[in-house]
Amino acid sequence: MVEVTDLAVRFEGFTLGPVSLTLRAGERVALVGPNGAGKSTTLRAIAGRLPTYDGSVRVFGTEAREGPVELRSRVGVVGEELLGFGWMTVAEHLRLLASIYPTWNEERVRWLTDRAGVPRDTRLANLSKGTRVKTSLVAALAFGPDLILLDEPTSGIDPVMRAEIVSLLEAFAPRAGERGVLFSTHILEDVEALADRVILLRDGQVLRDDRTDDLRRRGRGRSLPAILVDALERA
Repeated sequence: MVEVTDLAVRFEGFTLGPVSLTLRAGERVALVGPNGAGKSTTLRAIAGRLPTYDGSVRVFGTEAREGPVELRSRVGVVGEELLGFGWMTVAEHLRLLASIYPTWNEERVRWLTDRAGVPRDTRLANLSKGTRVKTSLVAALAFGPDLILLDEPTSGIDPVMRAEIVSLLEAFAPRAGERGVLFSTHILEDVEALADRVILLRDGQVLRDDRTDDLRRRGRGRSLPAILVDALERA
């Protein structure tokens, strides 16, 4: 699904890369690292929202910066903010998006909103942070994407909301299924709940790329969050 080769992006005071990574169908991969590690920049490049970079970012065989329109019908993206008009209700917001995506599925929308507990008659401006994230997730999944990209989806929300979001992702993109999930986080409990692979980033560099089962086996009984904290501190 995703093949990133020697991705490098340069900003004033920060350089990402070169970063190389892959993601296959059925994988749920976490990009883990402190703030400023380069997680969001990597996701933006894969989502086709970064027009300038060195290296190659291929999504379903297409260079991401060259075919964003075609790719958007197969890639669902949940960013840090809910993009929409605050005066619209959730239902109006979703109807607007339905007019854009040809594969939008109203039956799936009803299932997602009911499962996530999203209030369809509430205006976007009045949603809590957790409900905004869930609304973004509904919008990203409603057209049946093959690849789901999430940037810090549970940051700053309470444990109950986090559990609901994790449950929704598990239902929509089960392990070893047909869909792939790539998400960034610094909340290590989310990695424990969702990921089967972890890519550690720090200062724009990949420190390691491991399967969670391998990390647990080598950790000799320690929890996955403890293993990851130790790995970041030793880097």
